[in-house]
Amino acid sequence: MMTRFNRRRLLLSGITAGFSASLIAESAQAQTNNETIEALFGADESSTQKNLSGQITISPTVAYDRAMSRILIQCSQIGMEQFEQRRRNPRFNGAIRSLPGYSDRLDRYSQIASFNVRLDATTTLLRNLNPLGNRIAQRIKPTQAFIGFALTASDHNLIVFRGTSNPKEWIANFQASQSDYVQAGAKRGRVHTGFFRLYEQLSEQVRQVANRINLALPCFVVGHSLGGALATLATADLAQNAKLRNQLRLYSYAAPRVGDRAFVQYLNTIVPNNYRIINLADTVPMVPPSSLRGQEYYHAGQEWMFLDYAGGDMGTSHAVSLYQVAIGQQIETNQPPSFPTACR
Repeated sequence: MMTRFNRRRLLLSGITAGFSASLIAESAQAQTNNETIEALFGADESSTQKNLSGQITISPTVAYDRAMSRILIQCSQIGMEQFEQRRRNPRFNGAIRSLPGYSDRLDRYSQIASFNVRLDATTTLLRNLNPLGNRIAQRIKPTQAFIGFALTASDHNLIVFRGTSNPKEWIANFQASQSDYVQAGAKRGRVHTGFFRLYEQLSEQVRQVANRINLALPCFVVGHSLGGALATLATADLAQNAKLRNQLRLYSYAAPRVGDRAFVQYLNTIVPNNYRIINLADTVPMVPPSSLRGQEYYHAGQEWMFLDYAGGDMGTSHAVSLYQVAIGQQIETNQPPSFPTACR
């Protein structure tokens, strides 16, 4: 019998292919097939009556800032470089001024923190990972890694989270089950368990930064890819500080969906200045699927978009460097696409 291979499987097989090249083929010698996809994502949602866009409309009280967006995506690139430098030199202290992406445009900032995370199977994986996923996980050694940094200036603050840089984080990305999101004793919806468990490692570091900055100044929280998911959770966390809440500005680039409708509506309400920038040819913002195993996922923030097929290369269409070029050229727009589309 021919295996049913729908749109979701097509997208996920492409993402899994990149993962396989660097990890599965090397460690577990698995193949990019239905077994791999099921092991990482679980069963497909067959209903066709679910929300397809995964987007909830929001109207920020502060306009999207193109000039700041250029700085923020530059910092996202530097976050990747910070990780790579630590990987090459375990004694690297995280100072961003020595990194290739740094420019004199950032001289006005002082770096007050670098965020560290320990990545291993116990902190980034669900306990009920399927057998193939467990075999993959066992081949991965724990890693101590930089995952972002914080900067201050005279008129605003920046909290930056980098994107996915290694297989352990991809496994966290793939775990699309949900956990309750609770703030002040009240359930505020449900969020992606892998992202949430990873942010839990960082939460105390992020709150310590909040205690060191001027709460009367705007605070931009930013991330690309996985970093966008962490920035989303960090923003929801930081918004519990009433003095900081109105100063928060969330900018996520190429970010996956993080939570269900209740969580997104909660976040959009407490932090209305929330912007999501995507390449329409990028597959990562399409995951987790808007409907998965009876769970729903939605995007937060006002959507800004551009279109660059990157020559048909899936990895390049998601790369922070491509986003940096697009935003540098100011081609992102919040106007609906003018080309025909079947999904609204």
